[in-house]
Amino acid sequence: DALCKDYELYTQSSEAMIYGSFIRLMTRRLAA
Repeated sequence: DALCKDYELYTQSSEAMIYGSFIRLMTRRLAA
């Protein structure tokens, strides 16, 4: 069951990274 937990953690962290980069892109576009 450890594999399932690792997978959940991985998907959550990757989602957070994508969300963070998306926000950075949008703020940069609005600031430009």
